[in-house]
Amino acid sequence: MANINLEPGASSLAELIGATERGHYVKSNCSWSIDDSRNKFQFACEWGKLMENGELTTVVRNPNYRGISASFWRNLKMAGSAYTAMALSTPNCGKGEPNQAITVSHKTPHALFTDVTVFGGAA
Repeated sequence: MANINLEPGASSLAELIGATERGHYVKSNCSWSIDDSRNKFQFACEWGKLMENGELTTVVRNPNYRGISASFWRNLKMAGSAYTAMALSTPNCGKGEPNQAITVSHKTPHALFTDVTVFGGAA
């Protein structure tokens, strides 16, 4: 299992939010699911906020998002600067039965995607 990182861009978090007419800012991933071919995925988050007319507004609890990997990455609109990047890890990669125990981390800046299916969040 390789660690995957997203190259930073030049935008601040404020610029990413400001470029959004309507969307979701999601944070604190709490579960994930991806098929064996690494094509379809679904992530659940603990917390988020609506982005409306370039501003963060209402808190959303437990938002989820899903997609198809190639389409998702083609819909990357903007990437945050290196200043927004964080490296987070988990002690298992989520594959195998029994589950494989290997630390996996991903370093990524804040990023803005279009056409992502977000569901399940409650205000």
